Amino acid sequence: MASRIEVIMQVGSLVRIRQSFSQKKVGKLAIIIDRWCHWNATIQIIDTGKTEDFDTRKLEVICK
Repeated sequence: MASRIEVIMQVGSLVRIRQSFSQKKVGKLAIIIDRWCHWNATIQIIDTGKTEDFDTRKLEVICK
């Protein structure tokens, strides 16, 4: 059975960064642009337009 995170977090989902080594990123909104591993995704941060790889367990889905 797939976890709830796996089911609702997909390419195009709007997410909020819950945890990050950089406190400046916490709370920022981003869009999932690629899922390349079970626990990892490439996101694009909306405020800055930067893309980076992120652990999906540190993200919260706002809208799928």
